[in-house]
Amino acid sequence: MNINPAIFRQAPFKHQLIGMEALLRNEYFMLGDEMGAGKTFQTIGAAQLLYQAEQITRVVVVAPASVVDVWFNQELGELAKHLFVPSTIQHFHGRWRGWNYGEGTERLAWIISNYEFIRAEHRLEELLDFCTMKTMLVLDESSAIKNYRAAQTRACANLRRQCGRVVLLNGTPIANSPMDMYSQGLVMHPDILCCRGITHFRARYAEMGGYEVKTPWGSRATQIVGWKNLDDLQRRFAPFVLRRLKKDCLDLPPVLPPVIQTATLTEPTWKLYKEMRDSMVAWLNDLTVSVAPQTITKVMRLSQITSGIIGGVEAEIPEGLNDDRPAWLPDVVDPPVVDSSPLQEVGREKLDVHLEWLDQMLEEDPDLKLLVWCRFIPELRRLLKEWKIKFPNAKIGAIAGQSMLGQPKKDERAEALRLLDPRTAPTGPVFVGGTYGTGSLGLNLTACHTMVNLSFDYSYWKSVQSAARVDRPGQTSPISMFDVVAEGPRGQRTIDHTIVKALRDKSDIAIWTTSAWVKALMEE
Repeated sequence: MNINPAIFRQAPFKHQLIGMEALLRNEYFMLGDEMGAGKTFQTIGAAQLLYQAEQITRVVVVAPASVVDVWFNQELGELAKHLFVPSTIQHFHGRWRGWNYGEGTERLAWIISNYEFIRAEHRLEELLDFCTMKTMLVLDESSAIKNYRAAQTRACANLRRQCGRVVLLNGTPIANSPMDMYSQGLVMHPDILCCRGITHFRARYAEMGGYEVKTPWGSRATQIVGWKNLDDLQRRFAPFVLRRLKKDCLDLPPVLPPVIQTATLTEPTWKLYKEMRDSMVAWLNDLTVSVAPQTITKVMRLSQITSGIIGGVEAEIPEGLNDDRPAWLPDVVDPPVVDSSPLQEVGREKLDVHLEWLDQMLEEDPDLKLLVWCRFIPELRRLLKEWKIKFPNAKIGAIAGQSMLGQPKKDERAEALRLLDPRTAPTGPVFVGGTYGTGSLGLNLTACHTMVNLSFDYSYWKSVQSAARVDRPGQTSPISMFDVVAEGPRGQRTIDHTIVKALRDKSDIAIWTTSAWVKALMEE
C-alpha cells in the first residue's frame, strides 16, 4: 500500500512512513523505536489507512493508566492531534465516556483502556465482546506484559486471540533482560519463539546457576547468571520488530552532557549516613546467598538520607515494589516492606543547592520552564512546598502517584501537561516536579529544555523514560540536564555517585549481587 504523506495533518518523517508501511504489511508487529521517535503517530496513521482499506473497523488500545490520556485527551492527546478519518473515541474505565472526530456515519472506533482495569475477568469479558478479526489491538508500553505470570499479561493474551492484528509499542523492548521478550513474543505470535513454555525458553537462552533446589529429577539451579544464543533470539524477532534511535532518524537539538551539582552533607547528616552504610555492609557480609531485592530495599535507606529524609516510606524493589509504582507493573510476588517509623527530615542539603541554583537560573531566564524528577514522594512534596514559598510568581505542577497540590492526581497530571506542552505553556516561569515511573511515561513536555534529577531511581529504564519527555519531536532548544549528587563533608562518595555511574553505564542495578553491592559501598 503506497502512503500519500499529504493525507496527514502533520507531515511524517521518512522513518515514520517506513514504520507505517511495516504495520500495514504485518498482522503482528512491534515498534521498538526510541522514546520520542513517534511510535504513537505511526500507529494512529497506520490504523486509519487500514480502516480506509477496509481491513479493520476498530482499534483497542491498552496502555498504562498514566498514559491513557496521552491517547484519549480531547484537547492534547495524540488522537486529537493525528486523526484524519471520522472516528469515535471511547474510554473504557468503569463507565464509558467518549468524543467524536469528523463528520459521517461510518467511523473508525477507538477503545482506550488500561492494564490494571482489564485484569478483572468481568471487565475483560466486556472488552472481549468488541474484539473481532477486524480489530487491531495496540499494547502501549508493552513492558507491562513482560511478566508471563501477571494477570494483565494473561488478559492481553486473551484479547490478542480474538483480534486480527496486534501492535506492541515499547521504547525499551528489553528493559532488564532478554527474558522480557518471552511473553511479548508469545502475545505477538507463538510461532516467533516456537517455545513449549518458559522452561524451554530458559533452556535455549539462559545460563542458569547460583542457588540450587532439590527436585525429584536432581538439583536444579534457580538463578539466571548469563545468556546464550542471543543471535538466534534476535533472528527470530527481526522480521517483526522495528527499532530506530532518534539520533539516526530525527534532526533534534542536542542533549548536552549531564552536569553534576554537588550537595555537601553536613556533619550530622554524614554521621547518620556513614553509620547506616557501615551497618548495611555488615549485614550484606553476613548473607550466604544473593538476595538482590532485599538488598535494594535496604540500600534505599541510604538514598533517603542523601535526599534529606528517613522513615515513613514504603520500600522499593525496582520495577515492581515502590511507594509510587504504576498500577500496571507486573504482579508483586513478595509484599513490600513498609517502614513504620515516622517520617523524619534529617537534612536539606540537596534542596538548598537546588533552590540557590534556581535563583540564578531565573535571573538568566525569567521565562524558565523546568522539569525536576524525585525518587520519593515526601521529597517531592517538600520541593513543591518550597517552590511555592520562594517563587510565588511561578506556575507549579506535579506528576506523581498521589495528589501533591490538593487536586485529584489525574487533574494535577493534566495541568502539568498543559504547563509544559508547547501548545499550551504559559509565559513566565513554570516548575513541574514528578516521580519516576508514574510521572515519566508518554508525556510530551517539550516546552521545557531544562531537566533536573534531584534524586535517582535505580531503574535504567525509568531514567531513559524520564529524559524522553523533553528529548522528542517538538523540542526546539538544546536540552540541559543536571544531576544533584550528595557527597560527604570532605568530598566522600555516597550512594548517589554509585547510582549515577551505574545509570550512565546502563547497568541493571536490580540484579546486582550482594558482593557487587558490598564492593560499591566499600568504595565510598
